[in-house]
Amino acid sequence: MSTSGLPKEYKAVVCHGVHQGWTHTTIPTRDPGPNEVFLKVLASGICNSDHFILDGMWPGIQYPRIAGHEVVGRVVSLGSAIDPKGRFQVGQVVGVGWSGGYCGVCVRCREGDFAACVKQPVTGFTQDGGHAEFMYAPQEAVVSLPEDATKNASYAELAPLLCAGVTVFDALRTSPHKPGDICLVQGIGGLGHLAVQYASKMGFKVYAASGGSDKEVLAKSLGATEYIDYRTTNIAEYMQALGGAKAIICTAPSVKQISAVIPAASRYGVVTLVSAATDGNVEVFNPFLNMNRVTLRGWACGAAVDAEACVRFSTLANVKAMVKEYKLEDFIEAYEDMAAGKPKFRNVITFPDSV
Repeated sequence: MSTSGLPKEYKAVVCHGVHQGWTHTTIPTRDPGPNEVFLKVLASGICNSDHFILDGMWPGIQYPRIAGHEVVGRVVSLGSAIDPKGRFQVGQVVGVGWSGGYCGVCVRCREGDFAACVKQPVTGFTQDGGHAEFMYAPQEAVVSLPEDATKNASYAELAPLLCAGVTVFDALRTSPHKPGDICLVQGIGGLGHLAVQYASKMGFKVYAASGGSDKEVLAKSLGATEYIDYRTTNIAEYMQALGGAKAIICTAPSVKQISAVIPAASRYGVVTLVSAATDGNVEVFNPFLNMNRVTLRGWACGAAVDAEACVRFSTLANVKAMVKEYKLEDFIEAYEDMAAGKPKFRNVITFPDSV
């Protein structure tokens, strides 16, 4: 299906190389490849991991590159190999997250672990993302959004669920622990404010930990039972007095803070690192893990099918991302504010719903 009748070019923000910053430019419009879905972007969330592109911290990045892996868009055109009466149809609102598809033939794909495909492309890293007026995405990367999701939340509120949301949602739903168990969420930022909501809606008794007393009211409004200010309280001692946390979700990108909460785990506790902390190495007293049989694991964003489950749960449980909207021309301001930790809690680029 061609793109005739559409603009011959569209606006985008690109990175031309390592340490070269962001540049506003225009991209020529082309027909989608046989397996591609062509989208009119409606919302594109800015993620902390976008800095990997600026700093060349992801293997295989080819420049120039359009970032953005929290995307909501409307289908404009379909590649020739995609059934126009199938799962995706012109005019449908869909999403695209971190996972840029999968090969379907490697061992991990054959085992059903599509998020771990050995050849997995990454949206906004190995293929162009959503910080643009239009976007091309492999159909395997496209997330079906239920109609009630777009009725109950704005496009800007939905976009962060496709990376930040599904990451913490999956980390929690794969935990071996049960409703009523204590879950400690470290950090009340872009990931953490969603983790508190998901943990609460899943039935955990949620303790939220961050810096400063000003976040206590917010944390409790999101579903936390208690709030711990790490600046004035030793988190590990506080939690161990309660028997420890069965599940700990580390969301703030600080290895110092992550290292401080690991000893807060209970016996058989599971500590999950979801943040992209690159400021050093996490430190842990190994006998604590051994003697208490504590599991320390990392967790990254899931595949499109996982994002669909996240959006369905979010819609049913009324979990919403807190966002601040920007226009594409204000992208650099939005990115710099994110990098400085200013937003509460996700900065999202929004676009008019028209071609």
